[in-house]
Amino acid sequence: MVTSVFLYYVISFLLSFYCVKSADTQYMKTSIRNYFSNTRHHEPEYKDYKYAAKEYIYGEFFRYGLRTEYHTFQETSVSSTDYFQSVIGIARGTNFGTANDRIIGLGAHYDTVKETKGVDDNGAGVAAMLEVVRQLTDRNRNGVKRKNTIIFVAFDLEEYGSCRGTFDCKLPNVPLAGSRHFLKEWLPVWLSINYGNAIPPEMHGVIILDTMMEYNTSARSQMIPPQILPAFQTAFPDAYASIASDNFRGDFLNLIYRKPTNDAYLAAEFLTSWKKLGKAKYEIESLPLNLIKFSEKSSDEQNVLINFMRSDHGNFWESDLNVQGLPAIWLTDSANFRGDMIKCYHHECDNLQVMLTDENINFLGKTADAIVTTMHKLSEPSGSGIKDDSSHNSISAGGIFGIIIAVIVLQIPLIVACIMWRRNKSNNEQKRSNEFENPSYGNNQ
Repeated sequence: MVTSVFLYYVISFLLSFYCVKSADTQYMKTSIRNYFSNTRHHEPEYKDYKYAAKEYIYGEFFRYGLRTEYHTFQETSVSSTDYFQSVIGIARGTNFGTANDRIIGLGAHYDTVKETKGVDDNGAGVAAMLEVVRQLTDRNRNGVKRKNTIIFVAFDLEEYGSCRGTFDCKLPNVPLAGSRHFLKEWLPVWLSINYGNAIPPEMHGVIILDTMMEYNTSARSQMIPPQILPAFQTAFPDAYASIASDNFRGDFLNLIYRKPTNDAYLAAEFLTSWKKLGKAKYEIESLPLNLIKFSEKSSDEQNVLINFMRSDHGNFWESDLNVQGLPAIWLTDSANFRGDMIKCYHHECDNLQVMLTDENINFLGKTADAIVTTMHKLSEPSGSGIKDDSSHNSISAGGIFGIIIAVIVLQIPLIVACIMWRRNKSNNEQKRSNEFENPSYGNNQ
C-alpha cells in the first residue's frame, strides 16, 4: 500500500512537469456567452453591450497582471464626435527598454457590424486571446521570467473606418481603423518613451486572430472563390492539393503570412507548435503569400489578394515603422468561405446556437494552446516555474513512460523486502498460534 501511494505521487509529480496543459474551454465558453454573444457596435442601441465587452477585456488583462491601458482615438470617417477605444495589456520582459527586446504581440478585434451577434467574428478571437493571457501569466506566477516583452491588443473598430482620401492611405478598400491608429499613434509614442534611441531593430511580430472557430467536417464545406481559384492553385499548390484530397472539408486552420519577410519565421514557429500538440483531426494549412507590401502590387494583383488583407495584420504589413512592414501572421477559419459562416458571416446567425459547439470550441482550444507554446518560446523564458519549451519538448511520451518504468524498477527491492517481511511475520504469527492451541508442558514423573 505504501509503495503504491509513493508511486502514485512520483508519477503525478513527473506528469505535472512534462504534460502539456490544455486550454480551459469552459473559460472560453463563459467569456463568449457572457460578453461576446451580442452586437458590439458603436451606434447607441448597441453601446452598452460593447462597453461591457471592452471593460471585461480590460478587467481580465488587469486581473492576470498585465500593465493595462486604453488607446483612445477618433475615426472621422465613422463619426466626427465619438471616441473609440482599443484595450492594451503589456507583460514586460527583462529586456524591456533595450534594443535586445524582441517584442511579440497578439491581437484580436472585439467590435462587430450591427447585423451580427459576432460569436465567431470575433468573439472567438478575443476569447482565445484571453485564454493565452491566462496560461502565460499562470506560468509567470510559477516563477517563469521572460526576456522579451509581450503586448496584447483588443482592437476596436476593425469592422469600420477608411483611410481613403488621406495622404498616406495604404489600404483604402479595407476598414481596420483601430489597428491603423494603434500603429500610427500609440506604438511609435510608446516605443519612443520606453526605448528612446534603443528601439529594437527587430521584433518577433504579431499574431492576429480573426474569425477562427468554425470547424466543419462536411464534404465541400470549404469554398475557394471561383474568381481566384487558378491563382490560388498556382500560389499554394500544396495547400490546394491537401484541401482537394480531403474533399474540401473545412476542418483546418488557415495560417496566412508573407513568405519573403520575417513573417515566415513566426509562421514556422507556430506551425511547429501546432504539430507538436497532436489532435491530428484539427488540421492546418499554410498559405505563404509572395509579397512584401500589398500597396506596391498592381491593381490586378490586388484584386486577387484582397481577401488575404481583410484583418488587422494588413496594417502591420503596410506599416512604415520598417521597410518591410512589421512581421504578422493571420489565423482564421476563412470566414465567409466555410460552412455555416458562408451564410452567417456578418449576419445574425453568427450566434451561440450555431457557432458555440463542442467541436468548434475544442478546435479553438488547440489554436490557443499552439499560440501559448509559440509565444512562450519566443519570449525566451527562464526560471523555476513550468518548464520552458526547450526542456519541455526534449522529453517525449516515450521518455515519460521510461521514467515511470525506471521508478517502478527502483521500487522492486522494496516490494520484495516488504513481501519477505510480511511472509516471515505471517509464519511467526502462525507458529505462535500453534503453540497457543497445542501447549507443550513438561512431563511430571
